[in-house]
Amino acid sequence: MTIGMGVIGLGFMGRRYARFLNNTEGIKLAGVCDVRAELAVETGQELGCRVFPSYQDLTESSEVKAVFVCTPEHLHLGPALAAIEAGKPVLIEKPVASSLEDARRIGRAAAKGANMVLVGHLLRFEPRWVTAKRMIESGRIGEIVSLASRRIGNLDDQDVLRGRTSIPLYYGVHDLDVLRWFTGSEATRIYSDRRFGVLRGAGFEVEDLYCAIINFDDGALATAELGWHVPPGAAAAKTTGVAVVGTRGVIRIEQGETGIDVWADDGYVPTDTTFWPEAYGIPGGALSVEIRHFANCIRKGLPPAIGLDDAIEALRLALAMQRSAELGAPVDLKEFARS
Repeated sequence: MTIGMGVIGLGFMGRRYARFLNNTEGIKLAGVCDVRAELAVETGQELGCRVFPSYQDLTESSEVKAVFVCTPEHLHLGPALAAIEAGKPVLIEKPVASSLEDARRIGRAAAKGANMVLVGHLLRFEPRWVTAKRMIESGRIGEIVSLASRRIGNLDDQDVLRGRTSIPLYYGVHDLDVLRWFTGSEATRIYSDRRFGVLRGAGFEVEDLYCAIINFDDGALATAELGWHVPPGAAAAKTTGVAVVGTRGVIRIEQGETGIDVWADDGYVPTDTTFWPEAYGIPGGALSVEIRHFANCIRKGLPPAIGLDDAIEALRLALAMQRSAELGAPVDLKEFARS
């Protein structure tokens, strides 16, 4: 069964999803739309698909059987609700929304309509993280004692983001979700701090860095270091990964290790072999696994690997991280924004 899928929002991730959908067996790219009409037309011509004038038109089309919502997170609500109300499975790029109110509205609508909604937390589909989770669940490293995650991006992230979002929302939901996923328990307390300076100097009123300590109800203690202040010339620096220490062993993932390094006259050339590589026009990596998993859930009526409850909790933890830094005090996660 070939499934027609449509993409709403053609930014960095939306265009990538559209290209992958266009080259994945059993899937047809049935259409795209974007508020930037010229970009939508350009993408439609490049990929040979229909261009819809609005997200309402796309979600209502009989050709579109499933919908990808890839708009900026503060614009997820409208397209997500439209797709759910049309009775269609939805994949929403992370974070699920920019506010808990919007996220919970999406959750209520999906529950009412019994819609399958997958949220694009890509690390859940990257084989190294999946392998680590499997090892933890098998008991191979014993009881988790501590976890340490680090995700420090490049100042050039702002070429795309232009200061429109925060570190906890953009990066934090990735790692906070992973820490919770690995421990298999709930976070009970978060204490974070942040600094400003580098990004302000570049003209963006956003933070450089967050550092947080998170307690879990199984006794595990985690740290998360999140930033986007690495200078462009140091883009190749290994600044992203996670370490898990248990009573019987250790797991370490260095996200930046791709197995290939390339330098040219103009310096280091970024390469990817893990998240969205392509070979001979065939999509690969975590993004391909995520798309195929989504299609498999549709065909077989399976629950997604990460659903709305987990995605909403990751958003809640990210907002709590932000709140703790604002207060300069710990936040009790048993109480924070529970309803």
